[in-house]
Formats: sequence, structure tokens, C-alpha cells
Amino acid sequence: MNNIVIRFSHFRAQSPKYTFNSRVAMRSNCEESKWAIGRVTGLRLDDDNIWNYTIVFDYPLGYCDELTESELAPEEEFACAS
Repeated sequence: MNNIVIRFSHFRAQSPKYTFNSRVAMRSNCEESKWAIGRVTGLRLDDDNIWNYTIVFDYPLGYCDELTESELAPEEEFACAS
């Protein structure tokens, strides 16, 4: 697999918290063991300098959604609850 390096010259640009294939969960009000879990398959930086992540969830039909960083939890946060 090839590595892709993206550099931003804008003074406000921040690196994304999650990268391709990162395991993440969609935050929800229910208990963590029931959060939808999936992998990052895409990144998009919007005009407000907010990263949006395309997540393919671990469902048989491969449901996907686009979520912001605040709507996601890293694997360390939900792994112990599974």
C-alpha cells in the first residue's frame, strides 16, 4: 500500500484526528457497547476547517455515513466496552 502525505499551507489547517482505515464508533446516547463501529474510508475538509469522515460501518450491507470529529470516538474509547 502506498503512503499519501498531504500538507496544508493555510495557517488554520489542522491534521485530521483519524486516518484511512482507523476504527471508530459513532457516538450515541446509548451505552458504548451498542455504538455503531466502522472504518474511516474517506476524508473531506470543509470551508470552516472542519474534518468530515466517511465511515463504513460493520453491517452486512456496508452502511456508510459522513460524520465530523466530534461525532466519533476512537477505538480506545469503545474497545473496552465491547
